[in-house]
Amino acid sequence: MGNAAFRAGVGRRGMSDAKKQDWDMEAIVLEAVNRLPGGFVIFGPNHEILLSNSRNESDFPFTNQALREGKTYVEAAYAGVKAVVPGFSDEEAWATASAITGALERGEPVELQTHLGTTMQVVELPLSFGGWVAVGADVTALRERERELKKARKEAEAANEAKSAFLANISHEIRTPLNGILGMAQLMAASDLTPEQRDQLDTILDSGKTLMAILNDVLDLSKIEAGKFDISPIDNDLGHLLRRLEKLWAPRAMEKGLALTLNIDPEAATFLRFDPVRVRQCVSNLVSNAIKFTDQGEITVSAFAAPAEDDYFDVCIRVSDTGIGMDAATLDKLFAPFTQADASTSRRYGGTGLGLSISCKLAELMGGGVSVESEPGKGSSFTLAFRAALGRRSDEAPAEADVDKTGGVRWAKGLTMLLVDDHALNRKVARLFLEPLGITIIEAENGEEAIRWLQTRDFDLVLLDMHMPVMDGMTALRHIRQHEVQAIRDVPVIALTADSLGPENTRYSEMGADGYVGKPIDHRELIVEIGRVLETRYGRAPAPKAAFPDLRQAGA
Repeated sequence: MGNAAFRAGVGRRGMSDAKKQDWDMEAIVLEAVNRLPGGFVIFGPNHEILLSNSRNESDFPFTNQALREGKTYVEAAYAGVKAVVPGFSDEEAWATASAITGALERGEPVELQTHLGTTMQVVELPLSFGGWVAVGADVTALRERERELKKARKEAEAANEAKSAFLANISHEIRTPLNGILGMAQLMAASDLTPEQRDQLDTILDSGKTLMAILNDVLDLSKIEAGKFDISPIDNDLGHLLRRLEKLWAPRAMEKGLALTLNIDPEAATFLRFDPVRVRQCVSNLVSNAIKFTDQGEITVSAFAAPAEDDYFDVCIRVSDTGIGMDAATLDKLFAPFTQADASTSRRYGGTGLGLSISCKLAELMGGGVSVESEPGKGSSFTLAFRAALGRRSDEAPAEADVDKTGGVRWAKGLTMLLVDDHALNRKVARLFLEPLGITIIEAENGEEAIRWLQTRDFDLVLLDMHMPVMDGMTALRHIRQHEVQAIRDVPVIALTADSLGPENTRYSEMGADGYVGKPIDHRELIVEIGRVLETRYGRAPAPKAAFPDLRQAGA
């Protein structure tokens, strides 16, 4: 009866046109409505069905039947919910029906499950005569695709986390023996050696450092891809940093007969706020490549800084060489990970092809990028660009300060340190580094043993490995900082770790560590960090420690 009324209305409105064209508009409209891929229904003012196409009838037969029996809109929706989800309680079914009809009457799209297992997105709009028109679209395939994508994303995230965990573990396992190799080599370098032995030892050190650089590149790329790479800007002297790099790379250039020139614009030779570690890493990659791919001529490093808005500077550091250069095809793939110019270049010059890719990603994280201009046989010019804020000069010694300025050596004699590491080789290296300075070393193999030592005697400093069995360093550090005895809570702690996947020193500082030293341990870096931590904590040489009181008598 509802459909008949609709047909009559259509006939009246379209009669003249239908006669004129000799078309049966009633039949055409009804056929068109029934051929729609989704549901189509016209309701009267009380949601009585005036017109319903075949798709709507097949999708929602229980709701339609209830409406034709005179049920209210919400009662009909309830009937449909109970038919499709029989497991719902009456209370759940009524709540669902009310939510559905309320949303539809507000003009909000609603996704409904049908008894056929499909998902229909339905929207309902008011009509001028007081009724409603509702249309539905089958979104089953779309939702299934979304579920597949969500599942694939979760699997990819899980795989990425597994890869990160694997790299962290591999990093730790590789760095532990590498710590022994480089540590012992550094100790041997301080002894009397013949020229031949010195040359052999230098080869060991160079090879170990090369392996360390490759490992760091792989881990840096993994951190960047995992979104776990942090940029930590601080106030720093850019000119001082570049001059230090010049001293570092000049001997390497001289070995190949190359001139290394540094030009610093006055605007750049100032204190700016940037991440000196990452800028140093990027520039070192560019200079290293320039030296590697240049057989004769010179390397020029130029630094510029142009004022930008809000006390910011656009900094450009250009590294130009007179080396082999590159063609357009090579430039197109230059910044892709694990890519060299070509196979012959890889065989001749070596390298993982990660340096430029990492430098480019780091520059982007610092608000800039890396660009290149090059011609075969005429050399290349790489430009590192990044954004830096105006910095403020500090009276504190820069991060590259010499050991004698930190107090590390001056304070070493008489210090008592607790060295906590599960690997005997790591403890041996650290002991050989520190005992010649007059430091007394007490060893512990895990966090639990370290806590017991701290409860029996006093220490000036704790060197704490982060990855250990029984109780790891992070748990031990938390116990130390939460201990009821103040002397234990306040003991300075330097984190030692071979895991370079986390945010490193920032992460350990947040945990309560006073300092951080990565593995393989660099002799000079360790002494500098010890001096910095002790000077920061005490402001002077710590007083000799007295015997620690019995904790049971102290009420601990």
